[in-house]
Amino acid sequence: MAAFDTHKAVKALCSAGFDDAQAEAVVDQINGAIHENVATKTDLEKLATREELREDTARLATKTDLERFATKTDLQRFATKTDLERYATKQDLNHATEKLELRIDIATSKNLKYIVGAAGAVVGLTKLFDLLFA
Repeated sequence: MAAFDTHKAVKALCSAGFDDAQAEAVVDQINGAIHENVATKTDLEKLATREELREDTARLATKTDLERFATKTDLQRFATKTDLERYATKQDLNHATEKLELRIDIATSKNLKYIVGAAGAVVGLTKLFDLLFA
């Protein structure tokens, strides 16, 4: 693209009846508009090449790829908060464990009575046999 010759433009406007200040102001505006809308080589170097676009496109997910993932409907089939409220909480399990431990303690103490009683009977019988057969 040919460069915009600002000096030549100012001279042309002055020849047409503009004073120097007016001509320079108009040329500055035109020059600014040209440079704002024209891409420079540096601007173009920042853009992706066709090859880069092909590579990027190859990495993008297709509709077929996305069909393998869960949809909102699939996710709604999982347990909801209401579903989970029907199950035991950690606090419920701790309470049940405490009750079970108490029952074991009670059962153990009852069995301990029988064991002590049986041991006493064995000791008593042993003494009796010692007395009878000694």
